[in-house]
Amino acid sequence: MGGTTRMRKGVTIAALCVLGWAQAGSAVIAGETFTPSAAFAAGTAAFSEGDFALALAHFEAALSAGLDGPAIHYNIGVCRYKLGRYAESGAAFALIAERYPDMRGLAEYNLGLVALKQGDAARAMRHFRTALASTNDETIVSLARSQLELETKAAGSRPAPAPLVLVDARLGYDDNVLLLADEIPLPDGQSGESRFIELWALLSRPVGEFGVRVDGSAYVLRYPEASMFDQDMVRIEVPYEWTSGGWRVEAGPQLAWTTLDGGLLDRRLGVAARVSRDIGQRSALELRYARDEIHEGDSRYAFFAGDRRILEARLERRGALGRLTLSHAVERNDRDAATVSPRRSRWAARYRRDLGPNWLVDIEISRRRSRYDDLIEPRIEELAEVGLSATRALGDDWLLNAEVELEDNDSKVETVAYRRKRISFGVTKQFR
Repeated sequence: MGGTTRMRKGVTIAALCVLGWAQAGSAVIAGETFTPSAAFAAGTAAFSEGDFALALAHFEAALSAGLDGPAIHYNIGVCRYKLGRYAESGAAFALIAERYPDMRGLAEYNLGLVALKQGDAARAMRHFRTALASTNDETIVSLARSQLELETKAAGSRPAPAPLVLVDARLGYDDNVLLLADEIPLPDGQSGESRFIELWALLSRPVGEFGVRVDGSAYVLRYPEASMFDQDMVRIEVPYEWTSGGWRVEAGPQLAWTTLDGGLLDRRLGVAARVSRDIGQRSALELRYARDEIHEGDSRYAFFAGDRRILEARLERRGALGRLTLSHAVERNDRDAATVSPRRSRWAARYRRDLGPNWLVDIEISRRRSRYDDLIEPRIEELAEVGLSATRALGDDWLLNAEVELEDNDSKVETVAYRRKRISFGVTKQFR
């Protein structure tokens, strides 16, 4: 690890790392034009003088002008940390951990410091342990061990961790809310397409220092032109986290209530489990299982009652250009009605790419096969999905998002073959 370090109350964060290299382009700051390398040098000088805001402006301008490499991302992360912009700082260190395996130990250590600043001691401990396992650098190993010891000693006297609150609001348009084939006529006054308003909120809070967490979420979906498909959902989960033999494990019960058109659609009581582990420095494997006992709500929705099980495997590969996730899931339904009891298999690929310090793009494609073997006339449906989203970080834990989703459901039964397009624009805010 190059550069300098500063110590204060047991918290250490590296200041400046190694020099980057210049590429084509120029940086403009306050009307003055810099080459990328000159902007980097100016940022280094401003940092040494304690002007972290000016240093950050120079480093981000150098990045936008074409300077790349671990040093520029690292220094941006450090400046954001010094300015108290912890979520953005964490994003910079996470990018380094993904792209540059040789610096993962340092990046994971600093991610632990960010988590401490955000009041999440459990997450900080995980990052410090990962730092230990990711490097042979004696300095990082010593610092990470010290932090683990400090956190262990402080666990008994530390106040309860601050809860995490996320709020997401979206406006959009759905051209086939009912998922109907084009040739199916609708009653007078009803529309198959509609604008929509979508609201989602999450409250997550660790319980003590024992790996137990309580998550509560609420979801609201409104269709002004198709109100019979208005939905609400409330979910409560109580997962317990631990590690075993290199595996990270999370499991616990969950409860959910869902409404449709103002009536209680179902009540769900279930259990969910997830295990994951790193494979080398750039890959990770994750397995998920969930089972729900679904109880009927209003009598008109009695046919939804029954049992649902889902098993999913995910393989993630982190590279210099982004992150690729491949997944396969199988789903089994045993409901009171054969029309809602498919056996499903879904393959998906998702690619996430960082475009500069504040932009993120996701592309996902999937193929789902559904078998309805218990119908009087059994059928198979093949659903192809494509999704594209772009996210912009605005600072102070605000995100802007735009998303387009396309669906094409194919079946020999023409009445269930349909196409769908869904477009949305939203904003997300994190509170701590």
